[in-house]
Amino acid sequence: MVSSTASQSNYGRYCDSVVQESKPVNEEFNISPFPERQNGYYSGGDEVLNSSSSLYYQSESKVLTFETHHVYTTHVEDVFKVEGNLIFQSSYYYEQSFSGSLYSYSSDSSNRGALDFDFQGFWSGTTGRLCMVGTSYTYTKEGKLLHLAAVLKLNNLKKSSTINTLVTGTMDSLYAADEPNYFGQISLLMFPQISYQYTKVSKLSTQGCPGGTDVPEKSSLSLSRTRTICNMFLGRANAFELEYGSGCDSSKSCNPFGDGIGYLPQVMSLSMIQCSEDKLSLRFLIEFPNDNYMRYYRSSNFSTSLVGEGSWDARKNRLCIAACRIFDASSSLEKSHVGDCTTRLSLRFPAILSIRNTSTVVGEIWSEKRRNESGFFDRILFRNTDRSGSGQIQLQGLKYQYTETDKVQKSCTKQKPKRNCRGQYPDGYSGDMSFHISNVKGSKERIEWGSSEPLAVGDQPYQRFPFLLPSSSSRPINYGNESDTSGRLLEISYKMSITLRSLNLDAGLNPFNQSSNGYVEIKISAEGVYDSETGNLCMVGCRDLRSANTGSLNHSVDCEILVNVQFPPLNSDRKGGIIKGSIKSMRETTDSLYFGHLDYSGRAYYRSWALESIWRMDFEMIMSVISNTLAIVFIVLQIFHVRKNPGVCPFISLLMLVILALGHLIPLVLNLEAMFIQDSERSVWIRSGVWLEMNEVIIRVVTMVAFLLQIRLLMLSWTARCSDEKKKPLWIAEKRGLYVCIPVYIAGGLLAFFPKWRKNLVGTEWHSSYYDHEQVLLSGSRAYAGLILDAFLFPQILFNMFQNSREEALSRFFYIGITLVRLVPHRYDLYRAHNFLGIDDSYIYADPAADYYSTAWDFIIPVMGLFFAATIYMQQRFGGRCFLPKRFQESAIHEELPMASEDQFPLKSSN
Repeated sequence: MVSSTASQSNYGRYCDSVVQESKPVNEEFNISPFPERQNGYYSGGDEVLNSSSSLYYQSESKVLTFETHHVYTTHVEDVFKVEGNLIFQSSYYYEQSFSGSLYSYSSDSSNRGALDFDFQGFWSGTTGRLCMVGTSYTYTKEGKLLHLAAVLKLNNLKKSSTINTLVTGTMDSLYAADEPNYFGQISLLMFPQISYQYTKVSKLSTQGCPGGTDVPEKSSLSLSRTRTICNMFLGRANAFELEYGSGCDSSKSCNPFGDGIGYLPQVMSLSMIQCSEDKLSLRFLIEFPNDNYMRYYRSSNFSTSLVGEGSWDARKNRLCIAACRIFDASSSLEKSHVGDCTTRLSLRFPAILSIRNTSTVVGEIWSEKRRNESGFFDRILFRNTDRSGSGQIQLQGLKYQYTETDKVQKSCTKQKPKRNCRGQYPDGYSGDMSFHISNVKGSKERIEWGSSEPLAVGDQPYQRFPFLLPSSSSRPINYGNESDTSGRLLEISYKMSITLRSLNLDAGLNPFNQSSNGYVEIKISAEGVYDSETGNLCMVGCRDLRSANTGSLNHSVDCEILVNVQFPPLNSDRKGGIIKGSIKSMRETTDSLYFGHLDYSGRAYYRSWALESIWRMDFEMIMSVISNTLAIVFIVLQIFHVRKNPGVCPFISLLMLVILALGHLIPLVLNLEAMFIQDSERSVWIRSGVWLEMNEVIIRVVTMVAFLLQIRLLMLSWTARCSDEKKKPLWIAEKRGLYVCIPVYIAGGLLAFFPKWRKNLVGTEWHSSYYDHEQVLLSGSRAYAGLILDAFLFPQILFNMFQNSREEALSRFFYIGITLVRLVPHRYDLYRAHNFLGIDDSYIYADPAADYYSTAWDFIIPVMGLFFAATIYMQQRFGGRCFLPKRFQESAIHEELPMASEDQFPLKSSN
């Protein structure tokens, strides 16, 4: 209501000169300046939109969305009243996706945007102008609420549009420049989606994409009727690496935008704007950023961008795109306009992959201008990158061709299978063949990580889901003269990527793929044979030699590389399930491309192990429910015990009850959100979501009941202790026990933390930070808290000793039962360590993060727990100091005599 009133009162003042206000009549559903959601871009407004100074946010893409809610006809012909929201997206985690013909984004209200304006105004279909007035609010860095008001003016909102049409405009604050609510002008740019006419590409489709390089029709894959060209770019970040002609220098035009932009683009992206209704044509925003990691750090620069429209040529199996420059966008998006539509692109899907050509999408860019004309540039090739979503595109008919068979046969030595190991290694067609590289060792210190994934098995492209089945053309092969009737050798191809960081790289690695931040990315495509009876994979690899600073037309590779991988057996020890391998150059040491020997390793995560982990997690859920249920039973029995014997209630240690209550409370606090929502960032890849969520809720509910019962027992003891003023000796004993417990807990904590802290400091490298030490402290604190909970009887033992009590304050079912509940997880951990694979964030019962679990601790803690339980039994039968020398027991008796005489004195006086 406030927004509507403000808009109506201010419209005539700010917008009558653009579109005159008119009285609305009926809502119109067929006419609208925008679709339901119209995507766009903006610049400016840093005062209210750029709230973060983080490095990761500085290069973000400034995206907006206009949501149209209502459109009304008015008394003036061709003038419509429009109501909607303008949402400014300024989030690093914002990702564009495509749904039908509209952009969509997260429906979570917390992620709607940095700023959300409610607008009302009028649109003239004749002039194509829209003027709206609206309000919003934001918060200052100090947390103060800030009301905002603005006027939005847009141009070129016609009922039809072409590639030359850009919707541009401004949004200005209605407050004066000296007021805190004021913000600078924001300029906007949108690509219209209403009634778009494909004027450029219609000519290309009839002319057969003139100027493009002709390739044999059989070398490119065709599209089926069920998979259109729009489906190929649906919701993907399509990044492509550019390859320029050899000898590209200042005397030869290479840059599609000239030398004025200050860099030679190395990456290009295709972002689909809209697809036609017949799914045969589509529109793109084509960007050439100065950033190779554009998928993660994206920043739109329209001065180095093209807007294009494309159509699929079914006869030659390629996509033809006509693209136009966007001019004058650097100063203000309002002044942007489209021109110079002489850039052409051609894109196709190769039918055959090989070790030297592993890209599933390739294409070229060229200019229709003459060589002597301004703006001409030489032909540029491009291919999809590993980071591109199009890298996952796989069409029916795609094959892999092996070209290094002879070299593999000469370089790979044959290994004899070990006895009793037949069938114990992963199947070459399974998903177990993919692995992550976590450690690389060479001649120098490095920080590294990487991945390795099959590209093809046999001649078929590799797919993780569903797993490949061998076809007739991809049967296992037999190398050499020796008989191999078992068909143990299988042809396989891999794509490997390893990222290194070192200031002193080997000579063969240093000149190539070196980025400005010191990282070196080694990309290797390899092919060879996998022996399913020995788990050995031997391949010949080709290393990409393209520099990070200049491109090369001839896809330069070094194919003198030998790659070895040794997979662990499926029945190996889960803790020892390490994949080991090596990469070495087969060149002479004097060769400039030679590099030192590299050994790498990674942990194996076999599918069979994952299935075992699922079973283990289900079992741990049941164990956790049973454990907490038994705790409830034992607490209830203790409550019945104190109800039956009310005199023993004051003799229960309050510190012990507090420790037990916190033992149930901490898991509830740490996992409170799991009772209401399912955390998508957990390891759900091996868990069934509904089953997991249901069981986690059950566990939390049972833990809550145990916590409430423990609080009830604490209240009973506290009330009984406070109801009688003559219980002062009990409070003294409680304090003495507390004075002993606190130093013991502190000393134990120091002894427990010191080895771990020292180990962390010794292993500290340049990348370690305060965060690493903080994580060690937090994880260690939680584990030490579990140890204190294991020794929950310690405060009761001290209380009995200082009070010298032989009262049966604790039921045997309670202290023995709770002790067993705390000790069973440690016995289970010993069994789990030798029979299951440990996966982070998958432990539900006997969680190593919540207690000390190791071979030593799993022995020490049960012995300690049983010793404490036996001590309680002896104290409640023979006295709190029964295990002390006799003279200490007698001194305790003398301390109790005055207390007894005081209790008897009032009775004598009453008689």
